[in-house]
Amino acid sequence: MAIASSGSISIGNAAGSGRSINVELGRTHNTANSRMEADLVTTAVTGSTPRGNDTVPEARPHAFSEWYSYTHTQDFGTPTYYVRTGTGTSDVCVEIIHQIIANEPTGSANTIFYFKLNGTVVEFYMKPDHTNRYEPTVPNQITSLSEYASYWNVAGEQQVNGFTGNFSSGFTPLKIAQLDVGSVSGLQARISATVIDGTGTYVPAVTGYTIGDGGTYDTGWRTPHSSTLYGISPQGLTMPQGCFSYQLREPYHRMTMQIKATGYNTKTLNNFVSVHDVTASSDGCV
Repeated sequence: MAIASSGSISIGNAAGSGRSINVELGRTHNTANSRMEADLVTTAVTGSTPRGNDTVPEARPHAFSEWYSYTHTQDFGTPTYYVRTGTGTSDVCVEIIHQIIANEPTGSANTIFYFKLNGTVVEFYMKPDHTNRYEPTVPNQITSLSEYASYWNVAGEQQVNGFTGNFSSGFTPLKIAQLDVGSVSGLQARISATVIDGTGTYVPAVTGYTIGDGGTYDTGWRTPHSSTLYGISPQGLTMPQGCFSYQLREPYHRMTMQIKATGYNTKTLNNFVSVHDVTASSDGCV
């Protein structure tokens, strides 16, 4: 509301016509018995009902006391994405292929999804895990071993072996999304996942990361930190294969990232989908 001149203001005429709320409401400045709860609402929103099914003067809120403890929530901004997002098996953002032939082997592949805080920015990353891959671990027991790690960029283009690093010495994490939340209080973030196709599982622990919270598929709400990395690790895992047996696992997992803070509506980012293609073949007996 704009008041035409400085000085004390009033609803009626005590402050003069230039500083009267009545004038701003289109009423005669010396109108008597103006009431904030009815006349102000009636004039400001004539013809509408702010709340309820009654006429405007009867619709609440009427008194300032009814706004006590009222909290106005607002929305976060728009996240930035660096890889493909989606909800189905055709929307994969990361693929790990692991094929092992050995005496009675077990095959495994997993990707670590986690978040961290960088100033006022909540960042989300993914990283192929090079530490949890197969058994046996004795090299001369392995007849053949093939491993690949690819991702899809935001244009939907596959980056074959696009990660920096390798399965021998490890990979550099790849940022997949971020959201600048500004200076807020009560900031928390969360990653949860579900298997949308195939037989999938989750790795319960990865060195350097806090994996899961009462269940390896969900971090629970956590306060983002610059060095404590909260995440989950979807996995494809075969059973141990006996003499001359074979098993393939190809699970798809869908990851959901969320952010919340005091006074803000919870922000749910676009989903990310992973696939882990794992084959274990036994060419002999132990």
